[in-house]
Amino acid sequence: MIDPSHETGDAASRAEILLWQGGYRIGIAVAIAGGSLLLRELDLVSSVSVGARWYGTDNASLLFVAATAVYLVITAAIRWHARIARAVPRALVRTQVTADALVVNVCAFLLTPPAQYDRTLIVSMFLVQFTQLYFGWRTTLFMLGSVAVCYATIVALAERARMLGAPTEQLWTFALFCLGALAYAWMLGHQGVRMKRLTHLFDKAREGEFDQPYDESRDKFPDYITQIGRAYNELRGHLETIILTDPLSGCFNRRGFKQLGDREISRGIRAKWRVAVLALDVDHFKRINDDFGHLTGDEAIKEIGALIRETARAGDVVARLGGEEFSILAPDTDEEGARHLADRILHAFRARSFVSVRGKLSITISIGVASDEASTDDVVRILTARADEALYVAKRSGRDQAVLWKTGMRAFDAATRASRELDITVGRLSREIERLP
Repeated sequence: MIDPSHETGDAASRAEILLWQGGYRIGIAVAIAGGSLLLRELDLVSSVSVGARWYGTDNASLLFVAATAVYLVITAAIRWHARIARAVPRALVRTQVTADALVVNVCAFLLTPPAQYDRTLIVSMFLVQFTQLYFGWRTTLFMLGSVAVCYATIVALAERARMLGAPTEQLWTFALFCLGALAYAWMLGHQGVRMKRLTHLFDKAREGEFDQPYDESRDKFPDYITQIGRAYNELRGHLETIILTDPLSGCFNRRGFKQLGDREISRGIRAKWRVAVLALDVDHFKRINDDFGHLTGDEAIKEIGALIRETARAGDVVARLGGEEFSILAPDTDEEGARHLADRILHAFRARSFVSVRGKLSITISIGVASDEASTDDVVRILTARADEALYVAKRSGRDQAVLWKTGMRAFDAATRASRELDITVGRLSREIERLP
């Protein structure tokens, strides 16, 4: 199935390309038309063409001007559509490349001696190259087919006018042209596929996904594109750290938590794991900022983040979601295992003398715990909400403790919902005030 967003992006890209190419097409067509007529008037080129013999030299020149004018109108109309619509279907691109092939061969028929028709193939080679470079393999084959039909037509007309001495040689020249054009187009197309692979990797990196490296083994003939892929692979680890990690605590940020959480849940669904989420909140963190200053608060966050990461297991995803709020996603963990992890974190905080506050203040943490089977992609969101409920109960019950979410806990929370909303509002206002200079 074709991704609609991808097709829309291609249509926009085609419009952008036709927009800037249209200006060059018009300029080149005017220059070639004017130069050809000037050389014809100065008798610097032969006037023995099939068109001149059939219609007369003057009429052939007029037909040449008319053909050029029609081409300019078509190109200008396509360029105008690309400017207005900002999206161009493939059919319009094929109309443009057909017009390119047609005007070149019509002009050759009207002005060029049949013995020099190979000049037409030289120009057509440039058209094929540019088509492959900007519009891909399918449009290139369409372009090559248009060139073949047009060239075969003018060769047949020249043979009919008995102005072609060796039609077989012309066909051999055309066959060599087709082989060379196909080989060159294949080479450019192969490079285009590899560039799309790189573009896909950078798009994923922009979304914070770095799982897939550039596969050098698929490049049988390493070149500059391969070097770019290698550079991406070397940079991938640094980019992942920058985009997915909270620089202050050293834990994952929200984006990292979501990305790694989605990955672990996908594994959990396949393996039929239970998964747990722990919501952690530092108790009375505002007191640290008030008594010791915000710089000390930042140092405390660094120590807290390091302690949580040290205490968590190797496969756990530890994230700082904002302020003094942390979260842990524990794969393949049931309620008992999650509670054991929470108790271990509580003990680690109680036993730690934090350097940032110079031991003058004990830092404790409250934890809400929730666990369930990894049955749907939405389980992390559900468990996070449940862990937040349990965390609120832990806060209301005296802090420095872990509470496991149970069915019905939401009803207990409903009895004090107004108080909770007030606490949340006050907390948010306090954090905003702390950020003021």
